[in-house]
Amino acid sequence: MLLDKGHKLLRLKSSLRRHITIAEQGKSSICTFATSEEYDSLTTRGSTGKAEEFNMEIDTPTQLPMFNSAHTEQKLMPRAAPPTGILSMDDFMKQNQDEHQAQREARYATAGPPTRKPKTSENATPLTPVAVGARSSKHTILLHEKYQALGIPQPLFTYEGSSSSSWAARVSFPGLENVEELQGLSGDKGCNSKQEAKEALSEKALAVLEEMERQGRVKKVEKNRKKSVGGQLEQQQSLGEKEPVENYVGKLLEYQRATSGPQPTYNDYQSGTQFACLLTLEGHPHPFGTLTSLFSSKKAARQDAARHAVEHFKALGTWPQDTPIGGIKKKKKAQQPFPPPSSSSSPPSSSSVLSPIQPPFPNQTPTVIAIGTGTTSFAQRVATLAATLALPTPEWKYVSHPSDPNFHSVACFFRGAGPHEGPIGEVRNVFGKKKAKEECARLTLEYLLDVREKRRAYGARMMAGVESGESEDEFVDAEEGSLI
Repeated sequence: MLLDKGHKLLRLKSSLRRHITIAEQGKSSICTFATSEEYDSLTTRGSTGKAEEFNMEIDTPTQLPMFNSAHTEQKLMPRAAPPTGILSMDDFMKQNQDEHQAQREARYATAGPPTRKPKTSENATPLTPVAVGARSSKHTILLHEKYQALGIPQPLFTYEGSSSSSWAARVSFPGLENVEELQGLSGDKGCNSKQEAKEALSEKALAVLEEMERQGRVKKVEKNRKKSVGGQLEQQQSLGEKEPVENYVGKLLEYQRATSGPQPTYNDYQSGTQFACLLTLEGHPHPFGTLTSLFSSKKAARQDAARHAVEHFKALGTWPQDTPIGGIKKKKKAQQPFPPPSSSSSPPSSSSVLSPIQPPFPNQTPTVIAIGTGTTSFAQRVATLAATLALPTPEWKYVSHPSDPNFHSVACFFRGAGPHEGPIGEVRNVFGKKKAKEECARLTLEYLLDVREKRRAYGARMMAGVESGESEDEFVDAEEGSLI
């Protein structure tokens, strides 16, 4: 029994020595001592005098070695000397500084100085406009006038292509299916725009149409052959609508048609984002317009070129004077729509025309007299008679038929004329715009003549009442509602 206890004590001592050695190697001398149940039993028994009391260490698990913090003050290891032949960056730069400076100077000597963007100044040379194309509608207009004169339907144009590549066009004449030459007629490819393709194809189609007319395969449609297609006249436009700006392009085109002159050609120029235009006319050596006046759109540039042409014709004295009826008219000799009134001593003849406020003699029967001469159109006669009746200038409202634009509906309006405001003389679906207006003007003239006769009759009755001594109240009651 004692031997077993001795062996156990030896094992404990050897374990204690092993822990002390490990603690010295890790520079740690922390150990934990405690009393075990076996040690308590041994010391209890040794207190009887058979064994000595011993302080023993408990065999605990081995702890990891404890190291000092990196922030604690420690002795630095001596720095090893650098290997032979290796330089630091600072030493290398100092040693090769002269060679590096020489390379920089050689590089800057061969390369030029950096270029700077020149600043624009007021003395800089302005940009010169570059021609971007020519625009002319000569053959398109001629083809339009040709098929209108023949009374055939409007030709149908179809386009192929895109703005990025080019445009091509084809045309067919509806109503002339028996003429194969006028069906699916194609033009040249490679046009820059639809308008250019249409102009080139119109020239070709016009030549074919004239040839078919000479051969007798295309004939003029009789005037009495009209389509009876229903249509409604649009309502009168609002009175507060603003009048458009002066259209010099339209005026010049109308002037050239009235004088049977050539159609103008507009040459467009572009400078940056702005445009200029020069107008050329056959028979005039110099173009109209200027390249120094630039505009934000081609349309405005063409209007300016047309304005120069209009001012040129006005300076020559060939431009017609404005008429109260509107539009461009050829110069005519001044005509008196009414013969001069006879002297007050002699009674007026049956052919004399009286003022609307001057009643005839009671025994005289009013006579309807045609206004103007036979060469005056119905529209001019309507304008003259309207001024005599103290009515405003007549306005003609046109509406084209949706299925065929060659047929028009027209009505006449007198703005602000009360019961005579309109519509008056309305006609529907008449072939040709000019023919429709003349027909409407003829009906309007009949209406105005009837108004004039009613006013004369009213004046005669009023004069008869004054001469017979009828009181004013009785006369008003008798004639109430008869004033037109």
